[in-house]
Amino acid sequence: MVRNDRRTRLLPKILFWQSFTALIIILISFCIIFYAEGYRFDFSTFKITKTGVLYLEFQPRNVTIKVNDNTKNKSSNFVDNLTPGFYRVSITKPGYVTWKLGLEVRSQSVNDFSDIILFRSDIKVANLTDTDKINVLMEPTDVLAVNAPNQLLFNDHEIWIGDKLVTRFAEKIQGAIWYPDLEHIVYQQSKQIRVIESSGQNDTLLTALSSDIATIFAIGSRGTELYFEDGGQYRVAKIR
Repeated sequence: MVRNDRRTRLLPKILFWQSFTALIIILISFCIIFYAEGYRFDFSTFKITKTGVLYLEFQPRNVTIKVNDNTKNKSSNFVDNLTPGFYRVSITKPGYVTWKLGLEVRSQSVNDFSDIILFRSDIKVANLTDTDKINVLMEPTDVLAVNAPNQLLFNDHEIWIGDKLVTRFAEKIQGAIWYPDLEHIVYQQSKQIRVIESSGQNDTLLTALSSDIATIFAIGSRGTELYFEDGGQYRVAKIR
């Protein structure tokens, strides 16, 4: 004779809740693995997508990275778990010009930007008297392009690297040289000396001149100083 006690009556419920709890644990474990592997559920398309990664290598350190105005970890070069789409990325640091870029992150891709430089926003200019630095300024500018993968070229309104157009200006430019990393170009336009990335992005003012006459300029001290002639005087500006 089968006993019809309380435990026997509750056995179906006990088995149901034990099975339900086990199922929840399995689902949670699956979701953790799913998330750790970089998969996300896109509610706009109701599809599961594999995320992309953004790698940023920058100078100086201790910056603030923002992706679509959301602050990310300051100490890491990686911004991961980005669902496919377009993003606005910025790198900021007090006393420096903000680096900005709009980019598209694709599924299972790594977007690599390894030559990011932030230049000072309040650049001080002084007279240049160091003869060694003056000698750097007087060297032929094409010396700086010896190791360039493609030749740096410019005309009145355009800058080219080989057969690739970097940028086109409405206003005339007077000269252009490589920055030491060969990923930036320093150029004179009217009364300004500026720097631009070889991609044509992040065009930044370095210093103003007293006239728009074409002058000589060079980069020294491991890319931290700009040497130039202005009004018959040799000048130096701390740009990084």
